[in-house]
Amino acid sequence: MIEFLIKSAISMAVLLLVYRLLLEKEKMHHFNRFYLLFSLLFSLAIPFLSYSPQTTNSIATTVSQMPTILLQEVTLGQKTQTFGLLQWIIAVYSLITTILLIRFVRNLLSFSKQIKNNKKISYKTATLVLLPYKTLPHTFLNYIFVSGDDHNKNAIEKDLYTHELAHVNQKHTMDILLAEILKTIFWFNPVVYFYKKAIQLNHEFLADEAVITTNHNTTGYQSLLLKLASGDSVALASNINFSITKKRFVMMTKTTPKLQALGKQLLIVPLMAGLFLISCADNETNKNNETESNAAANSEVESNDVVNSEAEVSNSEPVTNEADSKEAVSEKEEAEKIPPPVNKTEVVKVIKEKEIPSKSASDSDVIRNVAGLTKQPEYPGGMQAFYNYITENFIIPDIKEDKTLKVFVSFIVEKDGSMSNIKILRDPGYGLGEEALRVLKSIPKKWTPGEMNGELVRTNYTVPVTINVKS
Repeated sequence: MIEFLIKSAISMAVLLLVYRLLLEKEKMHHFNRFYLLFSLLFSLAIPFLSYSPQTTNSIATTVSQMPTILLQEVTLGQKTQTFGLLQWIIAVYSLITTILLIRFVRNLLSFSKQIKNNKKISYKTATLVLLPYKTLPHTFLNYIFVSGDDHNKNAIEKDLYTHELAHVNQKHTMDILLAEILKTIFWFNPVVYFYKKAIQLNHEFLADEAVITTNHNTTGYQSLLLKLASGDSVALASNINFSITKKRFVMMTKTTPKLQALGKQLLIVPLMAGLFLISCADNETNKNNETESNAAANSEVESNDVVNSEAEVSNSEPVTNEADSKEAVSEKEEAEKIPPPVNKTEVVKVIKEKEIPSKSASDSDVIRNVAGLTKQPEYPGGMQAFYNYITENFIIPDIKEDKTLKVFVSFIVEKDGSMSNIKILRDPGYGLGEEALRVLKSIPKKWTPGEMNGELVRTNYTVPVTINVKS
């Protein structure tokens, strides 16, 4: 969530700055309207955008060359915390958002009530709502709200109707509603407020342009606006007296050459592409970390020398008879018939070897396949005690986002029961690999080693550790 807020806020700020520097002072209001709306939506979407070009060459990586027992997965989660800073932030955000949402709904209901309770008259493409009190003309959806007394006395200038009809025909209310909704949700982001002001000012540029195009009397229209400058504005409505400043008067007489306008519009394309690529590169980096963890899981399942012993671990004891071992091997052979996924970031190749000798050439130092063992290695207190030790001693780093990460650790149970060759097969980052190594190296107890035909043997284990992080 924090990453989303930061990326979207940066994108909004950059695009708004470009608008202020290049586009706002140019008379291309329809393009500017599209740009402002697109900038908001683009900035909200950019944290989720990603692009990963397909590669023709797959990378083959040897993960493990030893017969391996894949132990039951150890799942860790952050401990439940008391009502802390994060909970206070969420509570304050929820309270303020709720208040703003109530205000937003009340404004909508106010318009609905006025439309329902007052006289209405069709006027060209809009509907006039005659209010029983003095007010400046303002627009909401396809309704133009005017003073009933002024309308009956024909005291409302024709240019005012033309101005409000421009708001109706161009559906400016929809833009304002979108900006208001974003303000309600992202009230803590000041950039959203600047966007709403820019959108409303551009609406007035468009409406002013419609009036000037119709009556061809710029000076007279400007004098009319000055008379209305002191009136009150209505929330969620398009108000004719919004920001009656030098900007509006200058824009009425300004002209922008078509070639200049086209050049500035084309400059926006590389800007959008740059923001897109920067965000995608960051997203792809994060995804690669998670993909590596998943690739390790796939490599272990695809290996001919990996035996999944989850069923045995559920009883807190390893496999102790040949029938169970054959059944596990049969299930593994069925899994091998399933074709691997095509679209992988990394194709993991596990070299099949039934027995890989250690540095010693002696047959007694060979690491045997689990299916051939007559007695499985045993941790003091059972496998559940082994898992409990990992769970109790693993310290989850402070990760500022919701994630499910997986670490694969392998080790060898030597003939004297000690653990050796402890290493990380897959590390998702965030210091989790180092922490897994620390925990396994800190185990004080020795195992009862495995046996084959009465002889002690070395056995290789792989432990998948899943960490569920809730920010």
